[in-house]
Amino acid sequence: MAVLIGTTSRQVLTVARWMLAGLVVILALTGWWPTWRAWGALAAGLLAVWALWLIGRASAADRGIPGHPAHLAMLVPAVILLVHLAPAGLVSGDEAAGLRGAFDLSMIFQLALLSLGVLLSQSLLPRAARHAGVLSVCGASVIAGSLAAVAWGPSEHAAGALTLMGFAGVAVWLAPLWGGMRTDVDEHRPRGGQVVWAAFCVGVAVSGVSALAVIAPFEALLAAGVAGLVVFVAGLVFPQRRKWLLIAGGALAVAAAGAARALDAPLFTLDWLPTSLFGAGEQALREVSARDTGLKVLARVVGGAGTAWLVAGLAAGVLWRLWHARKGHWGDQGRAIVWTTAAGLAACALFSTGGLFIPSVSLVAAFTWGLMPAMLGRPARQRPGAIVLVVLVVLMVVLGLAREHGLLGWAVRAYRLGDNALHAVTGFLLAMVLVWLVGATRLWRGLAAIAFAALLGGAGEVAQWALSQRTAEYSDWLAHACGALAAAVPYLLLMGARGCESPDLSYR
Repeated sequence: MAVLIGTTSRQVLTVARWMLAGLVVILALTGWWPTWRAWGALAAGLLAVWALWLIGRASAADRGIPGHPAHLAMLVPAVILLVHLAPAGLVSGDEAAGLRGAFDLSMIFQLALLSLGVLLSQSLLPRAARHAGVLSVCGASVIAGSLAAVAWGPSEHAAGALTLMGFAGVAVWLAPLWGGMRTDVDEHRPRGGQVVWAAFCVGVAVSGVSALAVIAPFEALLAAGVAGLVVFVAGLVFPQRRKWLLIAGGALAVAAAGAARALDAPLFTLDWLPTSLFGAGEQALREVSARDTGLKVLARVVGGAGTAWLVAGLAAGVLWRLWHARKGHWGDQGRAIVWTTAAGLAACALFSTGGLFIPSVSLVAAFTWGLMPAMLGRPARQRPGAIVLVVLVVLMVVLGLAREHGLLGWAVRAYRLGDNALHAVTGFLLAMVLVWLVGATRLWRGLAAIAFAALLGGAGEVAQWALSQRTAEYSDWLAHACGALAAAVPYLLLMGARGCESPDLSYR
């Protein structure tokens, strides 16, 4: 039976969309334990959504990806980490004590997860975010997860990051109150019902803010300062209600800074300042630990250049989005202010004490950053999908030559899986990316891409043997090839479903 053109792509992407929203909700509630299993759950969830995303985009013959400043902001720190990894962390490096590059590779893997989360959120969730229910559930989950983490969390040192994550959840919860956020029920809901719902949302937000402020007053002052700074910058950019925005934002920021100074809050310490231009990589672990702020860890590991590039890149992206949001209606501008505050608080949570080591904080940061273009009304430009292939190949080469797999290896072993599972997953993802880029319109091209991905596993084993004098493991190649050939199943189902689509049908 013939179906509408694009039905396969829409259905697959719909499943991926709700799977990603469910991942945000589940990990916001449970992912605040900094364990290997939690990181493994985050990685497995994002990779599963990515596989569905690749299938859906291949069905639509769309080889582009949306651009985002966050990807460029994370590029320089990743390159610096690769440079630090080379001397002791790769198979041809010197025999060195310590983690042998495991920490450097762990941070590279974490940056890759952040970038993937931003890509998926930006691609999949804008349509779902037009409905109040999606953002309300996500925001409520972040608030509840933050409160639960602070109450029953494993360490008090991460309470600040988890509290800031909760404040970001409050901003996400409030975003549907502004224009553009509606549900199908809202069209038939009487005016009084909308007022009651708005009052309920405000009441929940006030309750959440009060609870979080009692738990962590210093972080509450930081959240107030971030909100005031965003409102003040919006007053400089937006032509409507400029005077009131400048007054309110400036007063809130000054009051928060004054209160923090009066209470001697640990917000003005300068121990995070970098001591070198490019950092010391893994060797910086002699100076820092999980009890330090994420900003200090970055400053010591990737140096002033990497940290400044990351922070300045994120800030420049926010300013660029706000500048283009000035032409919208007041409701759209209010939504832009609230969502920018959420993204800023998520970034503060990531850079706070212990924030780099908590999976839910990374996912909330990716969620808020990824949705920023849609929430600020600035469509992203399309970039060539070959960028994804290049990044994936580089990561595969680094993993193949690394002595220790760091966070990825520890997460795999936490689930009692061996290296063969890792080889199978990389083979499957490589085949799916190649199918997406070259096999969307011709069946023989897709099958050839799958075969080529299977052969690349053997080439990688030979290269590993030549460069490191390791033995070429036939079992590793077999696992990689099995993973690549497994991609033929969804690909053939995809092509078969597309064959049932007819351009002669239309909506009625």
